Amino acid sequence: MANFGYQQSPEALTLLDEKILAMVLGQASLPEVLKVLCEEIEKHYKGLLCSVLLLDFDGVTLRHGASPSLPEEYSRAIDGTEIGPYKGSCGTAAYRRQPVIVSDIATDNLWENYRHLALPHGLRACWSTPINSREDKVLGTFAIYYREPRTPDDQHLKLIAHATHLARIAIESDRDKAELRLAETRYRTLVERLPAITYIAEMGVSGRWYYVSPQIESILGFSPQEWLADPVSWVNRIHVEDRETALAAERRFQETHEFLQVEYRMIARDGRVLWFRDEAITLQETDPHRFLMQGLMYDITEHKRLEDQLRQAQKMEAMGQMAGGVAHDFNNLLMLIQAHNERLRVRLPSNDPGRKDSLQIDKIVARAAVLTRQLLAFSRKQVLQVRVLDLNEVVTEVAKILDRVIGTSIGLKIELSSSPSLIKADPGQIEQVILNLAMNARDAMPDGGRLAIETRHIEISSADPRLREAVLPGRYVVLVVLDTGVGMDSETQARMFEPFFTTKEPGKGTGLGLATVYGIVKQTGGWTRVKSEPGQGTAFEIYLPEAEREERPVIGDKRKDAASVPTGNETVLVVEDEDGIREVACEFLQSLGYKALDAVDGAEALRIAEGHEDLIHLLVTDIVMPKMGGRELVHRLREVRPELKVLFMSGYPEHPSLSSDSVGQSAVVLEKPFSREALGRMVRKVLDRE
Repeated sequence: MANFGYQQSPEALTLLDEKILAMVLGQASLPEVLKVLCEEIEKHYKGLLCSVLLLDFDGVTLRHGASPSLPEEYSRAIDGTEIGPYKGSCGTAAYRRQPVIVSDIATDNLWENYRHLALPHGLRACWSTPINSREDKVLGTFAIYYREPRTPDDQHLKLIAHATHLARIAIESDRDKAELRLAETRYRTLVERLPAITYIAEMGVSGRWYYVSPQIESILGFSPQEWLADPVSWVNRIHVEDRETALAAERRFQETHEFLQVEYRMIARDGRVLWFRDEAITLQETDPHRFLMQGLMYDITEHKRLEDQLRQAQKMEAMGQMAGGVAHDFNNLLMLIQAHNERLRVRLPSNDPGRKDSLQIDKIVARAAVLTRQLLAFSRKQVLQVRVLDLNEVVTEVAKILDRVIGTSIGLKIELSSSPSLIKADPGQIEQVILNLAMNARDAMPDGGRLAIETRHIEISSADPRLREAVLPGRYVVLVVLDTGVGMDSETQARMFEPFFTTKEPGKGTGLGLATVYGIVKQTGGWTRVKSEPGQGTAFEIYLPEAEREERPVIGDKRKDAASVPTGNETVLVVEDEDGIREVACEFLQSLGYKALDAVDGAEALRIAEGHEDLIHLLVTDIVMPKMGGRELVHRLREVRPELKVLFMSGYPEHPSLSSDSVGQSAVVLEKPFSREALGRMVRKVLDRE
């Protein structure tokens, strides 16, 4: 077989290696490398035509790689050939994973279904070799064509083996680069989509920053270029109160190279204070004296806010429990003071100077009772007289007296929703909320200003950012009270609902106004949102669940009962663990003509009820008692006396209201402290009920 090209030699192959490898290292594209490889091989033999097909990632389809001297029409025709046992030279070689020598396309049965593609272009011989990867996976095929029937000689086989080896290097290098680019893209996408700032920097306070992710601009307001330009950007933006904490953690990390984790605040470009959790690891470097750190700075501002909110809620709950307990004990003391005061006054002649002092004691007890009611409102332990009412009507009624409350230097604006604002609440408590907020606004505007009260409707979804507490989404009626006063800083806002906390001068306030608002709103099933800045005024938004439209508002009857105290002759069982209160209650009832039986607790009451032969018309019992509470006592007594009527006494009910489920009928509650007249009217009211 004649050799029409230059003689194949080790030097020629070395030059071929250098040329192809230089292109691979020089980042030349794969089609360009394969084209040059084919052209260089074709120089060795006259009439030799080269082709490289690449196996697609599906593992069955051969795609065009390079064929600089083959007819374009033929190259297009075989592009997309599937591998198989009778798929020409290339398809069969890839399928068998071994070289396939076809000396005459016109007669070889491997080409039976493909010779019509080759013969019109004068292609008669095709020798194909699979290109295998380092892991022995087929990457493609390297083929040599001739326009006359031919069989390869030893020099052909050596050249094919060498060319196949170079093709493997080029293809694997290209795929490695593609995988690396894909991995880099995925990593960059991941890094740039994280809700955090990713960075690479030298250790040390003034260490150079090599990379910072684009999130720094959306979070802190600085572009990556700005941040990288100044090595001390990081330490300069740390909140002054947290700087030593952050630097101490940095020093420990520099000494130990252990995992860094530290939390601190940073000041954003616009002045916002943001909380971050900074976590980093050490990157290995070739220089043993030079260490880099790679880390993530998570924005945990919202997490911190929720933590603070939870702590605040827990603190308020604990304070509420304490306030409720204090109110309970205090009400019992007030009850005794009032009862003994009434007993003394009855014994004094009408012209005795001591009667004036006695009446003054009554007034003081009444004022003290108001304070305990405020404590109970804060602790959400008041007994509610819940009804459906229109908030617009309540605001309208309260507005009639606000001019006298806030003074002439404050302008009042009322803006109500066009449709009824129906809520389920205690009307007296809602009035108290509006008055407390209005008086709070008045005190915040000593030099005058503007006060606005608005109502509106809103529907809140589960994704609404306003749902900052454990409340349900749904339709709400919103009461808004805005003022143009001095406003509040963040520290004041953090404590504004605490009982007895006040920024007013001593003697100017009890510190229970906003605490009362907090408790009433919570007990009504609502929540409060406050927006305030020093010098920018304050806006209180009270969200109350909207009542069903078909429920008609009920206007409370505020008429007082007749001044005279009704009497009776029925038998009343009084159950109270406080001896003094039990004694005065029995004395009050006996003075009004009733027969009074008394028991110190539930067990004694059951014994009396079982042993008493005559009818017991009414049970008057405290709600909270040791061992057996008032509700359990009612259930036990009605097993033996189903006709028994009930009046509860309460200084500290365990729940916001006494439901019909708990006592078998709508409960009636007499709040402590109560007078002889109040007890007499309530007893008669319950006895006369159907």
